[in-house]
Amino acid sequence: MATYLLINYEYPPVGGGAATASRNLALALRRRKNRVVVLTSAYERLRGASDEDGIVVIRIPALRRSVHRSSLLQMAAYLLSACQHVVRAADRYEADRVIAFFSIPGGAVARWLQLRRSTPYIVSVRGGDVPGTEPKLSGFYRLLGGLRRHVLRHAREIVAPSIGLKQLAEAADPVSVRVIPNGVDTTFFEPSTDQKRGALILLFVGRLHWQKNVSALLSILEVIRLRFGLPAIARVIGDGPERLHLERIAREMRLNNAITFDGWLSRAEIASAYRQAFLLVNLSRYEGMSNVVLEALASGLPVVGSNIPGNAELIEDEATGFLFNPDEDPEIIAKQIVELFADPERRLTMGKFARESVVGRYTWDRAAAMYEEALEKSGLLT
Repeated sequence: MATYLLINYEYPPVGGGAATASRNLALALRRRKNRVVVLTSAYERLRGASDEDGIVVIRIPALRRSVHRSSLLQMAAYLLSACQHVVRAADRYEADRVIAFFSIPGGAVARWLQLRRSTPYIVSVRGGDVPGTEPKLSGFYRLLGGLRRHVLRHAREIVAPSIGLKQLAEAADPVSVRVIPNGVDTTFFEPSTDQKRGALILLFVGRLHWQKNVSALLSILEVIRLRFGLPAIARVIGDGPERLHLERIAREMRLNNAITFDGWLSRAEIASAYRQAFLLVNLSRYEGMSNVVLEALASGLPVVGSNIPGNAELIEDEATGFLFNPDEDPEIIAKQIVELFADPERRLTMGKFARESVVGRYTWDRAAAMYEEALEKSGLLT
């Protein structure tokens, strides 16, 4: 039995998409008869080592103050704390391979462990740690460029969840990157048995952050209601640093009665929200590979998505959803949604194709097998 150590400063219920991906990967590796240990940040009463669904989760001090957001200072605190704990954890659980999420901080911790214990590691780049994805972090990329390249150079394999992110990573650094897509549980996220979908419900699920461009959803909703006179409503599931700003915009647009900010809901409640919605709106400015888009497609929900790497690999324009520039005129997007609403048969067909596009292609067990294969090709497995 192999023992995998997963290093990620975020792990559910703390964090966003990469946290969810690390948990799903951990569970899939466990199903494949591996032992799995996770080294992550403590948060409030979540601290120390515990068994979570057969996964050993070690939550270490890292100054974490928010479920949804980690500052650069808190990431640095995790990096330093993890370097203090990682060797002891690897020794105790006899970890013989490491998967580090994000080149920094996760990859830096994995490199430290390799120096102390010769344990090989894979780095999974996720988006924000790749230069070119987020302009606000340009100074961070420059400052830590040498460390990041050192970490990548000593990794046995570098993986990305999408072709687009692979291309960005290879353009930023002289490295070769392998694509291992995210997965989705197509037995849990499945279409509604009632295909009528009478209400025009626009759904967003995710962290309320600049990256996610949620204000575009509000503008689209306003156009549909005012210009086209349709009683569309929007549900925003999630939380984050932009929530108060978005709620203020909704009040200024007089959309108070047409939009709900539901905060984070349970996994079952989110699955139900997909089944009730008319379509998902995901106009992110960048994505590695969106777990939310995969879940929506598996639920038979067409997606209005931004035409960016990651989204464009999942959404087939005019077949499983619609692709637009993240800053597209909201009237153009609203018109496309209204036309689809007027054509129920097309909506049903798109929902069917959406489901078919992910079933069998994107599973966490397949992703886990690909990580195992990556290590086998590096000559790590006996």
